[in-house]
Amino acid sequence: MNAVPQMPRTTRRFTDYADGLIHDWMKILALLGVTLVPLFILLDYVTMPTELLRRFAVYRAVATGTSLVQFLVLRQTKPSKWSFVHGYIFSFLVCGMIVWMTVDLGGFKSAYYAGLMLVIFPVNVLLPWRSIHAALNSIIAVGLYIVSNLAFGGPFEMSQVVNNLYFLLSTVVLVVAMSETRYRLLQQEFRLRSELEDTNASLETSRADLKLARDKLWSEMEVAQRIQTALLPKNRRLGGYEAEAVMRPAEEVGGDYYDFLETRAGEHWVTVGDVSGHGVESGLVMMMTQTTIATLVNDLPGRKPSDVFVHTNEVIRENVSRLGGTRYMTLNVVHLEKDKFTVAGKHQDILVWRAGADRVETISNQGTWIGVVDDVRGAAEDLIVPVRMGDWVLLYTDGITEACNARGEFYGEDRLRKAFARIAGKVSLPRAVAELLDEVRQFATRIDDDQTLVLLKRVE
Repeated sequence: MNAVPQMPRTTRRFTDYADGLIHDWMKILALLGVTLVPLFILLDYVTMPTELLRRFAVYRAVATGTSLVQFLVLRQTKPSKWSFVHGYIFSFLVCGMIVWMTVDLGGFKSAYYAGLMLVIFPVNVLLPWRSIHAALNSIIAVGLYIVSNLAFGGPFEMSQVVNNLYFLLSTVVLVVAMSETRYRLLQQEFRLRSELEDTNASLETSRADLKLARDKLWSEMEVAQRIQTALLPKNRRLGGYEAEAVMRPAEEVGGDYYDFLETRAGEHWVTVGDVSGHGVESGLVMMMTQTTIATLVNDLPGRKPSDVFVHTNEVIRENVSRLGGTRYMTLNVVHLEKDKFTVAGKHQDILVWRAGADRVETISNQGTWIGVVDDVRGAAEDLIVPVRMGDWVLLYTDGITEACNARGEFYGEDRLRKAFARIAGKVSLPRAVAELLDEVRQFATRIDDDQTLVLLKRVE
């Protein structure tokens, strides 16, 4: 009989608790807007047309100013049932800035739409609100992008619109699913904690349940896996090369990253890297890296890989520093050309199987990591590697070579090189990737890190 009147009181307590969390997280989001929005003017300076820099600076000044006002309002007010409205206001203002930048950059043809994902994702993942708010907030941002570019953007092709909406709506689906999951887990955590405080019974069991609920609340493994896999490119043809890749997340998710890029100017790029640490922060660094590189190679054809690497480091270094993080990243940036490729950065060695000699070469490039120091100009070098007809190129992450067996032995580059020499040229690319990964999995008794393989073959 006592349990019946308890539910309304518990519900009210949870509602107040959730409102307080939303209010507090909005302060953080507003501060992020004040710091990150003007910070991206560095990226504008190196990637945007000179005639648009002043206009973009005004856009960013308006968005920064309104974010500052919003932060001051949040500091002077108490949490309420209307605290969630701040999330809509923040997204509308910052996304509106990005939308008008895409309009000025040519509408749907501009790759700057990817910046919307950097707003939609953190806002709806950080704020502990229901999925209906995540859906409406995201749809408003996407709708603003569509309407503004239809009305004021330049001419476009339908394929460009479909491509952009595919990635935007995929992001919306992800954040809605994660928001609902997080909210339910938040309810579970609150219920368990309330029961623990009210009954003070089965203390150790309740603590275990509470920890489980808290761990599931953040669900970093699931979130990071979704970040990693949602935007991975499909295997395809890159100019005169066939491309095949696979990424298998470990039980504890890391930050493996790869991408295939074909620019509007017809250039072809491949990137492979690994973000330090685990979870949401690593996933956000991966997304920022992907967006930065895509913007750099599309907006200025003819860039060298070392130039792309240097500017990517500047952006990631500043962003991670502003977030108070210490993430770094190993990264190789590869520019594919007809009879060669150029690589810059520092990651795992690159293996090249020479079809004419039936042997594997190891390519070791000299460089540094992303996010360690502010300026890497002196350390980023371009290494040119010739590629002949029929040659295969293998890129991979340390989850392959550091796979460990029962005796504590690493799989190692030597075993990988021998397996590559045995398989290359004998089977198709998809089959080769599958066989290489299967051999590593059979060797290892424990998988502690993501495993990524990228395989290229020159066919023209």
